[in-house]
Amino acid sequence: MEITFNNVTYKENVRTPLEKTYLKNFSYTFTSGKVYSIIGDSDSGKEKIGLLINAVNKPLIGTIKIGKYLNDGKYIKNINGLRMNVGYLKENPNEFLFNKIVKSELEFGLKYFKYKLNKKNIRISEALKLVGLNEEYLKRRIDSLNISEKKKVSLASILIFNPSVIILEEPSMFLNYRDNEKLIKLIKLLKDKYNKTIILISKDTNLSYKVSDEIILLNKGSIVYAGNKSILEDEKVLNNINVDVPEIVKFINISNKFDAKLTYTSNILDLIKEVYRNAK
Repeated sequence: MEITFNNVTYKENVRTPLEKTYLKNFSYTFTSGKVYSIIGDSDSGKEKIGLLINAVNKPLIGTIKIGKYLNDGKYIKNINGLRMNVGYLKENPNEFLFNKIVKSELEFGLKYFKYKLNKKNIRISEALKLVGLNEEYLKRRIDSLNISEKKKVSLASILIFNPSVIILEEPSMFLNYRDNEKLIKLIKLLKDKYNKTIILISKDTNLSYKVSDEIILLNKGSIVYAGNKSILEDEKVLNNINVDVPEIVKFINISNKFDAKLTYTSNILDLIKEVYRNAK
């Protein structure tokens, strides 16, 4: 599903002393089957992009076309159809989960959207498996789960609908190293096998450098850069917008100051092999 922002300006508290502009003349097209990262600091406006795609928010100026749907500030016919096609995972799963039992949480959306699905239990099991949880979790209380498990249940509740677009807000937050590596594999699987459009809204440049096809750098509501992930190798640009350089890039940059002649890679195993070859 293609998503096109056309000259979008988004503000809140318009015509009040608290008026604030989050996006200014934002234009961009997200094509199908790619992984995008929208990166910026907390004042960049990046979080509003996902909410506009999901039509939780409406633009003050401009339009957002999401497949056959149009968010132009007016009434959207069959908005539930849009939201089943666009899965949106918030940063904090405690803001997302509100049922007591995991199974009830996973069933809730299917019932709310009146989703016609004969093989409901199979779909639930498949979604759990994708996020690395087994069926024993179905009987667990939500309040018995740790924050990482809650995040996985939240993601499973989105994947049940088989959405064309998946928006992940700070997806690596609350995850340990092992779970983060599983998340990377899942993102790649969803893109490569299922042709999903995945949009990461994050300040975690380490994750973005590993999985992204395209990067959008935002600063105070405007695009600073849009293109391939090589921009994450430019310390000066990232520092100017208060964004961290990926750890692997930091290592390569420091090493190359000592004439190591390392090539940029997001794969730590490839880097280790190159360091070993150069050491010989």
